[in-house]
Amino acid sequence: MIITIDGPAGSGKSTVAKLLADKLGFIHFNSGSLFRGITAYFLSQSANINHIDEEILKKIRISTRYDGKNQLIFVNSQNFSKHLRDEDVTKNAPIISAIPEIRKMIDACQRKFAEKNNVVIDGRDTGSHVFPDADIKFYLDCDVNERANRRFNEEKIKNPNISLDEVKQLIIKRDEFDKNKPISPLIVPDGAIIIDSSTLTPEQVVEKMIEHINL
Repeated sequence: MIITIDGPAGSGKSTVAKLLADKLGFIHFNSGSLFRGITAYFLSQSANINHIDEEILKKIRISTRYDGKNQLIFVNSQNFSKHLRDEDVTKNAPIISAIPEIRKMIDACQRKFAEKNNVVIDGRDTGSHVFPDADIKFYLDCDVNERANRRFNEEKIKNPNISLDEVKQLIIKRDEFDKNKPISPLIVPDGAIIIDSSTLTPEQVVEKMIEHINL
């Protein structure tokens, strides 16, 4: 069974997806981790993020494993799971995610994994592009101010000098980027159940999702 959760940055997709997967006994698959893994690989190779050579792309092999608790990301047999949330990875992942060859590679990786597993997959195009025929599709929306507050509380631990307004502007910029991408832009997937998480806890969002899932 495949359940997808799409939505903008900071809407709580990954947190909710993990909780929902745990509740159902499914595997939580974070598609964004794949893009972050490849980004971490390129940074480790001191590659020019804004111009990745085609020959380098041809040599990329990405895979993911589930160790019973966490999703592990391997690029060319190297484990980059510990670097997925590095600041430079977060900054450059959107650039890498816009490369068509990489998107095709990651789409294939997701589909292969889902063939043999019950999964909850979150991302920005999982229900609209990667799994248009998913059993259940959700779109998790959230007010931009609430998303900024959530992300600010996360980021200020790593960067005490960051401001709330700075975080908000970064989210607005990311929204524009995601919605206007020529390939797989952020949209509400056909048939998706829309849930606004602005005033809900992750647990309350999961409760609403469970109401729509018949196992």
